[in-house]
Amino acid sequence: MSSSREIELLEADASYYHDRVALLRARLYRWGVGSNARLQELERELEHAEERLREERLRAKP
Repeated sequence: MSSSREIELLEADASYYHDRVALLRARLYRWGVGSNARLQELERELEHAEERLREERLRAKP
């Protein structure tokens, strides 16, 4: 797979988790709940997705 295609997929993955975290945070805020295990799990997934994206971008630099 080409590097630009891989970066595109990793960007989409990071964006997906960013949106999921934002939606769950909003829902929990509306319910008056601080944090929960699902939010923490999604935040970890977001961190991993962003890290994979950073690594691929560094690898793709000439």
